[in-house]
Amino acid sequence: NAPRVTNVNFSVNVGTVVPRTGVTLVAVPPTLVEIYPAWSGYRYFIVGDRIIIVEPDSPRIVFIIA
Repeated sequence: NAPRVTNVNFSVNVGTVVPRTGVTLVAVPPTLVEIYPAWSGYRYFIVGDRIIIVEPDSPRIVFIIA
């Protein structure tokens, strides 16, 4: 049930701010938080086969799992 985005109009790179419209962000699932505890409270979405991790306080991309 991960939020998948098929068409983005922004650069998907670390440091990019995700637009507040057009992308649904949800909490990083517990299975990922077990591996990366620092991501507790962070949000994510999926583009293609990449998982995009976003800061909780600002919609800035902080990590990309390819």
